[in-house]
Amino acid sequence: MTAIDFLYRGAPFSGETMRRASLGGIESSIVQLAEALAARGHDVTVFNSIPAPAYEFGVQWRPLAEASQRARGEIGIAVASPKAFDGTSFRTRIFWLHNPIRSWQQIRRGNVWPFMKTRPLFVLLGEYHKKHVPRWLPSSGRTIVHHGIQEDFFRGEPLSEPPPPHALFTSQPYRGLDWLLDLWGEIKRQVPAATFDVFAPKPHQAAANAAKSAAEGVSFRGSISRAGLVQELGTARVQLIPGHRDETYCLAAAEAIAAGVPVVTMGIGSLPERVRDGVNGFIARSKDEFIVRTVALLSDNGLWRAMHQQCLSDPALSTWDERAKEWEALFTRLEKFGSQGRGKE
Repeated sequence: MTAIDFLYRGAPFSGETMRRASLGGIESSIVQLAEALAARGHDVTVFNSIPAPAYEFGVQWRPLAEASQRARGEIGIAVASPKAFDGTSFRTRIFWLHNPIRSWQQIRRGNVWPFMKTRPLFVLLGEYHKKHVPRWLPSSGRTIVHHGIQEDFFRGEPLSEPPPPHALFTSQPYRGLDWLLDLWGEIKRQVPAATFDVFAPKPHQAAANAAKSAAEGVSFRGSISRAGLVQELGTARVQLIPGHRDETYCLAAAEAIAAGVPVVTMGIGSLPERVRDGVNGFIARSKDEFIVRTVALLSDNGLWRAMHQQCLSDPALSTWDERAKEWEALFTRLEKFGSQGRGKE
């Protein structure tokens, strides 16, 4: 058993939050990896902005202010900000990064000295992500561990009949939603029965979406829990995600594919690492092609069935338990190499 502490300076949340409300990708990933490691026998604590201690689903949740007294000195995983290490001492320090970072941002935010002081191993989400983290930032190395997918998203058997022409958008609104709404009218003209449901990861995003003018067939459905999202994907025919340069993994695409829902994208950011063009979705090269590919998946049952099957057998997707095994292998490697460990550049 290993003592593992996660350190996060963002908004408060816990395992219960994920089950009853919507969470962003960073927060939901912390919950799921922490719980997967705890289920594998590790002693796991998450320090964040939670107001009072809690014990949920095998994980201790504590206020970040307690980290300097209660962090146990084995493995510390700071998420998103190296300043989360302030006041703590760990044998092994890991910086788990979810977004691209830019040199000027790190200088402006005062993060360079915390990196120099702690020199953590950077754990990144993919090749695109790795290319968008400045190499000059001090670290003990860099390695890639992909996100896992919650088991509930994996559909056991293919659908016997294609769903109705129902499209979803479940990504961050700034990552292409307005662009999609602009072209929806043409998709609707070609597939009159088509509907498009829009969800937002966070409540304030849902409120902003609700203020938009909804075109025919478009419904702004607010934010949604993980269990609710699983149900929605069970009735969807296609997930529409243009992509964004800040997209370092795209859980929305991965979850859709795990559920058997093909994705249409422009391939911006990390989307080419999730979507295999012509296999589990399409990577369009223009707005017109995006419309053509979306219309095809909404109306061509044979095409949809073939891609539905490919989604369900996608070899790139793994559960959080499988990813937890990869993290355990990383811990072992770091322990073998010494106090800070080394990663692969």
